[in-house]
Amino acid sequence: MDTPDQRANGAKYECLLFDMDDTLYPMSLGLNLACRKNIEEFMLRKLHIEESEIPKMCLELYREYGTTMAGLKVLGYEFDDDEFHAFVHGRLPYETLKPDPVLRNLLLSLPQRKIIFTNADKAHASEVLKRIGLEDCFEGIICFETLNPPLETAKNMDGLDNDAVIAGGEAEPCEFDGTAATGREKILDNGTSSSKSRILCKPSLEAIEAAIKIANIDPKKTVIFDF
Repeated sequence: MDTPDQRANGAKYECLLFDMDDTLYPMSLGLNLACRKNIEEFMLRKLHIEESEIPKMCLELYREYGTTMAGLKVLGYEFDDDEFHAFVHGRLPYETLKPDPVLRNLLLSLPQRKIIFTNADKAHASEVLKRIGLEDCFEGIICFETLNPPLETAKNMDGLDNDAVIAGGEAEPCEFDGTAATGREKILDNGTSSSKSRILCKPSLEAIEAAIKIANIDPKKTVIFDF
């Protein structure tokens, strides 16, 4: 049984790992639906996939690979990651997101480390946190760029300096550096530099293990909030 001092100091759990979309704000706001529509439009306009096949394909890839984007890469579709994110997230109705002072006060009252762990890109994560007024409630963000750093950057990194990537006390959470922890160069199809790289994302065990290493957290003393 925990002692009062242990409970007061948050000794049982040291870190809280939060998903962002549909976790820190209600699904009823419709961003998830708008995002899916944008993905389907990208598949139609940019990848020229048969329109009648897109809804089912989109859902099946999401279920199988964690994100539709990751599934498309596995199937061999070639597209720029930044272009995909700009198309899918750049047109979202962010104006529906409003500050949540109750959630903000709750988060600030918790003594544990608090980190965002999302499959989304950094720009989307930053915009969402700013809109809901939680940009200074988290120590850092583990996002798409963290888990999928540029290949050349990953190859040139020998180790992870946590002091360099965890910026405490900043107005906005920093993006963790995942180049050393993800082993990006090791997840290339066929093991060649010319092969298409697959995307590392939740809910894969590999992505979770990478996040644990990147943020330097103890999984036995961490709670994950992901809805």
